[in-house]
Amino acid sequence: MRKIIVHESVLTAVFAMTVLLMLQFPIRSQTWIYPLVRYVAQVKMNFVARSMAVYETEHFIIKYEKQDADVILLVAQAAEKAYQPVVRELGYTPHGKTMIFIYPDKQQLNQAFGWSGDQSAMGVYWGGAIQILSPKAWLSEVNAEEFIRSGPMVHEFTHLVFDYMTSGNYSRWFTEGLAQYVEYKVNGYEWKTDSNSLNRDLYTMEELDKNFDKLSNQALAYRESLMAIRYIGEVYGEAKLGEVINNLRKGQSLSSAIREALNMDYADFETSWQNWAKINVEHEK
Repeated sequence: MRKIIVHESVLTAVFAMTVLLMLQFPIRSQTWIYPLVRYVAQVKMNFVARSMAVYETEHFIIKYEKQDADVILLVAQAAEKAYQPVVRELGYTPHGKTMIFIYPDKQQLNQAFGWSGDQSAMGVYWGGAIQILSPKAWLSEVNAEEFIRSGPMVHEFTHLVFDYMTSGNYSRWFTEGLAQYVEYKVNGYEWKTDSNSLNRDLYTMEELDKNFDKLSNQALAYRESLMAIRYIGEVYGEAKLGEVINNLRKGQSLSSAIREALNMDYADFETSWQNWAKINVEHEK
């Protein structure tokens, strides 16, 4: 039998070519090509992680380094506990099992995701898979209740389900806002710091749309994204939020999806959710 060896550089080149192909097509056509890009990304991630140990649950395939064998059951429990609430909230069940990669430290997570050394996160969704930092790297005491409540599983799995629903047709702020919203509803968790108080000048929708990841106050950008989604869900109702999402699934732009569902233009949406958040949300305990 012939042994076929595929080098990582070849997979990287295939992925890059697939992305370039996607960029040659208009937005509506990209929704047909995007699943291919995602699939190639998964193949590459699996190849890079081929030496990792594997643990499988009903809905997840978890890959990890041997030094994290003592937390694999904790991660598996958190993942399965997140599954049904997220699927129920979004009304969509992804096909097959979801891949989760556990990295023992920030350096290895950053390296796997292609980040610079100054980036920091507990989890990342990208390319149809979830990559998380080992609970041992950020919890002073590994505690199941705390990991389930404030850990990354609900947040990142929401990203994954929404990505499969829309074939990647969304803005960064919207998917981050939605992931936080589901996390807020399921676990009661909200990221609040002194730096993301709403009693200040807020970023505009244009800034959130064009430069979300590059904005200097990331805590504020994230909180604004949550507030915009909460505004839709709490003022207009969950059904209207579902309409916005369904419009994205049809290939509409975000501004068009919001305009059609809420009957307001993007500028009015910005003014409305910001005023609502400052009046109704800022002083919540």
